[in-house]
Amino acid sequence: MADPIDPSGLGRLLSETMSALGQFGGGPQDDVVPPEGVGEAADGMVRATVAPPGRVTALALDPRVMRMASESLAEEITRAVNEALADLQEKAAGAVPGQVDLGGLGDQLRRIQEDAGRQLTKFTDSLIEAQDRLARQGGK
Repeated sequence: MADPIDPSGLGRLLSETMSALGQFGGGPQDDVVPPEGVGEAADGMVRATVAPPGRVTALALDPRVMRMASESLAEEITRAVNEALADLQEKAAGAVPGQVDLGGLGDQLRRIQEDAGRQLTKFTDSLIEAQDRLARQGGK
């Protein structure tokens, strides 16, 4: 005789699948702080901070840079902002919200599939066994 069917088994498998997919999708992102990029120029006297999608959020100038020629100051500000954008790009590439180990997710989904297969096999075996019992009882 086959093992009794666990009626909650399929529900459990569905819950595990939804959980795995939720991890892949990243779920709610309310507590995720977007990355910032920081760049400096003119020996640290010009400092720029940027945030996605590429906005300058802060620009700090040491008072000493005001003695520079306007063209030189503009170059140093440009250099600091570009360095900050490069820093942001590097940080953003490594901090994608919801990023998941796809190999691990695949293993988890494979295990869920195998569990579902076993549950369905048990269910089918139980139905066949019940059908056989009904046929034997009807033949008496």
